[in-house]
Amino acid sequence: MENTIEPPFQNLNTSTVNKSVLVIGGAGYIGSHIAKHLLRNGYTPVIVGRDIKNSPITKLIDDCFEMDLPRDLHLLDEIAKRYNIDACIHTAAYTAVGESVTHPDRYYKNNVIMTVQLLNKLKDLGINKVLFSSSAAVYGIPEDGVCRDTEINLQPINPYGQTKLICEKILQDYHRAYGMQSVSFRFFNAAGADPEGDIGECHAVETHIIPICIRAGFQVEQFKIFGKDFNTPDGTCVRDYVHVQDIADAHVRALNLLGKTIQCESLNIGSGVGVSNLQIVKEVARHTGAMDLFMDERRPGDPDQLVADISRTKELLNWKPEHSSIDNIVRSAVQWYKQTNKKEIN
Repeated sequence: MENTIEPPFQNLNTSTVNKSVLVIGGAGYIGSHIAKHLLRNGYTPVIVGRDIKNSPITKLIDDCFEMDLPRDLHLLDEIAKRYNIDACIHTAAYTAVGESVTHPDRYYKNNVIMTVQLLNKLKDLGINKVLFSSSAAVYGIPEDGVCRDTEINLQPINPYGQTKLICEKILQDYHRAYGMQSVSFRFFNAAGADPEGDIGECHAVETHIIPICIRAGFQVEQFKIFGKDFNTPDGTCVRDYVHVQDIADAHVRALNLLGKTIQCESLNIGSGVGVSNLQIVKEVARHTGAMDLFMDERRPGDPDQLVADISRTKELLNWKPEHSSIDNIVRSAVQWYKQTNKKEIN
């Protein structure tokens, strides 16, 4: 297998493999945290993704394979056989909302067509448990700012959100037709970092507010807040932030219940608490010192508030967002930034 990271298949002792889970996109920010949590809970995560060699997850997990899906989809035949794969966690996708508007072709091809090809391969291999990374973008702009996963009339406002909703509907159809069991997790703003310092948020092009704000604070750069006239207590927009540890914990709980008390669900993964942009800045400034803040014009289409209703997730998974207070999220993200950018900190 070209570009496969050791160990190669032939050295694997299949008798030791137990509860193996395929993690597509497991070298990414969210996928790597899920993979580490799987490992700590008795699972064998088998990671497949692009550009794995540069991911810190390879220092924790041996079973990592660099592939370009769907081109290399046929290579999953051997992986499934050798590792006795029982379930798949699918976190790989293009996620930039703005890019999805200017290049919808890329998003429908990568997020939808590739997912269909992956699901067909899993079906052929007899792997019928899937955890899918969906998004709060499926909600569009809810009237009262609260996103309820019982809502059936969803209206995404960009191609990215459309691709996620389409994939959720495909999973529902595959459940009815083929008995495929799944949970589509609608992520809100994933944030924070592994408290042990092994993995964290490090994108080639950063678009998330917390790491951008942290860098601005430490580098004494100008930080822009888009909009000061939202219908919120401080005038800046309000969003729901959830720690990646809580996201990872929800996946392990769902795996344990899939095929038992859960068959096919779409569930919110958030904190259930709204935090404004100005609150983010103030929390980050506690660690970095005051920053150069510029209040820019609001961006078209930005809703005042997006907060998750997590009541069904808590009930069905016996889960709660234990690590998702904004102070803990920012503290862990600052710790990761300091560790990975020692030379840049003033």
